[in-house]
Amino acid sequence: MEPRPLQTSITLVLEHVDSELARAHRELYPERIPEHIPFSLTLLYPWLPAAEVTEGELERLRLFFSARPPLEFQLTRVTEFAGLVAYAVPEPDGELRETMRALWAMYPQCPPYGRPGFDPPPHATLTRYANPENATFEEAKARVEPLLPVRCVLTEATLQEEYELDRMRIRERFPFSR
Repeated sequence: MEPRPLQTSITLVLEHVDSELARAHRELYPERIPEHIPFSLTLLYPWLPAAEVTEGELERLRLFFSARPPLEFQLTRVTEFAGLVAYAVPEPDGELRETMRALWAMYPQCPPYGRPGFDPPPHATLTRYANPENATFEEAKARVEPLLPVRCVLTEATLQEEYELDRMRIRERFPFSR
């Protein structure tokens, strides 16, 4: 079987918004450390395969994000996609949803999480249950909810790309309008 192509992801990096929350993410989701994936909120994954990203596509994203104001919300509570992940809930989420849906509409060939017609709510994943070294929902909730709410003001989106399977790096940052 041929290995899958290297992936890309368009995210909002949240690592800098609160150092204790970022520390909690690393404790709860340790597999993200060697993958080089910071605490973040995914806008679109997977995007184009890394080998297919052109300067034209990067310019398209630069224009898209530069026409949008910074995103502001608070991470308010911890919930889960049952059996999959625990995540921090951003509220209000209207502008986030609008940004995500507009991005998805620009790239209909890249549905969110590879699922056509899927409309996932904005979420900042804290842990994934599939790996037993990661935290449970109860552990994530107990560790993170005392830190909330956390105010987030995001002035840029980030394109992450795999440089080898399950290893990411930042390829480019896309500033929002000021």
